[in-house]
Amino acid sequence: MTRARTAAVAAWVCASACMCARPGARPEAAGSISNQEAPVKGSSSDDLARKLAAGKYGDFFNYSVRDKAVDRVWAEPGSLARLEAIVRDPEAPLQARFLASEVLFEKHFTFAAAIGPAVVAEIYAAALRDNLTGMANSWGLLYEHDDEGPVGVRFLMLGEAAVPALMPLLDDARTTLVYDGSEEATVGNGYQFRVKDFAAYYLGKIKRIPVAFHSDVEARDREIEALRRRL
Repeated sequence: MTRARTAAVAAWVCASACMCARPGARPEAAGSISNQEAPVKGSSSDDLARKLAAGKYGDFFNYSVRDKAVDRVWAEPGSLARLEAIVRDPEAPLQARFLASEVLFEKHFTFAAAIGPAVVAEIYAAALRDNLTGMANSWGLLYEHDDEGPVGVRFLMLGEAAVPALMPLLDDARTTLVYDGSEEATVGNGYQFRVKDFAAYYLGKIKRIPVAFHSDVEARDREIEALRRRL
């Protein structure tokens, strides 16, 4: 894990602990959130959800333009309340709930403690399962690179609450996540990671259980079953 991601995990855990110590308190975002008053008349979480699901704000997983996409969403009137409402809404499109969570992790990262880490973890597990990033890069190069990726790190931030959401993915043997780019694609796609390999890596990190990577699929499955027995 990079130093920046380690710091992000530590900061989230610290902030979450502070919230738990103050029942009923809502987290305060770092910096100014002057645009976060109640939504103006005519705006709605449903409209924001539709725009997120339709990709109207840009590519969140092209990291050369990601910041601009996140900022466009955050600049919407009443974005904090509207984004939290989308994350909470089980009827909202999964893509919208996922992207809303990504914006909130960037702009108001203690939102998960208020909404419920288990709720957010289910969204991220579904995003991994359904490849909502469109490529594997955001989920990291995993084992031999000790790299959970900028999206995969959310599972580590959520900690134990992510374990129940990730457990069913240990049975998903699909190789639906493909790396893009040049060198990263060559390296990452050479591993032929399955959904279950991603899930096992994150679970091992959360539970602090070493999980070795094996190029042989049968050996890999034995390693995953050994992990499952320890969870």
